[in-house]
Amino acid sequence: MRAFCWDSFLQTFSGPLSPMLEKFALNSALADDDRAAIVALPFSLYSYNPGRHIIKNDATCTEFQVIVSGFAIAYKVTSDGFRQIVGFRLPGDIINIQHMQFAYNDCSVQATAHCMVAAVDETLIRNLTCERPIISNAIMASALIEASISREWIVNIGRRNARARIAHLFCELASRLDPCRLAEDQPFRLPLTQQQIGDAVGLTAVHVNRTIKGLIKDGLLEQDRHLISSPAWDQLKSVAGFNRRYLQLDQKAAALGHSQ
Repeated sequence: MRAFCWDSFLQTFSGPLSPMLEKFALNSALADDDRAAIVALPFSLYSYNPGRHIIKNDATCTEFQVIVSGFAIAYKVTSDGFRQIVGFRLPGDIINIQHMQFAYNDCSVQATAHCMVAAVDETLIRNLTCERPIISNAIMASALIEASISREWIVNIGRRNARARIAHLFCELASRLDPCRLAEDQPFRLPLTQQQIGDAVGLTAVHVNRTIKGLIKDGLLEQDRHLISSPAWDQLKSVAGFNRRYLQLDQKAAALGHSQ
């Protein structure tokens, strides 16, 4: 099998939609003309400051939206006002993938760091997926990975203790933000408050604070404001019971000659 040259890919297919292409390339064998067809799509760019909503629950949308840069949370609110974060939206992620089939959003998406979002007319995407089935497959793979992450979150909240939950969340984000993990000791930026971390793992902010301090004390985490790193990545994964297979990232890692 021909080796995949990631640097060449990024140089050839640049622009606001390239983070999505990078995600597609993890699991779909897009040809150069498929990638070129995506890059050629007309789009609008929107800027969202932290705290601003990109999508609100039950709203309709006629655009296919992709995170270009930044960090956002997807969340739902119970009838008595409690928030549950149900996912993170990172660069390259399709924000409203359910719109390929359904009319309404089933959750809200809110920026927690400054976000740039590229929006493409949904009709153009539908036409492109009809003309190029491999692009349709890539979008389907993205939806399946999102579902896989949701299943792992159910296990994380339902069956792991507080220490493992938070360790698992950090392992997941480190892997998604740097899929190859070529420098596992490098910090990553986590623009979340302890309350937001708690809303993602079903813990109070006080419990999150205590648990993170314990992980730092044990030498598993280092934190400098919003910068997170682990000087003991293997031990952190062990505490979390983390196996990144559910993220479906290994195709890219294998292509670059990197093993987990």
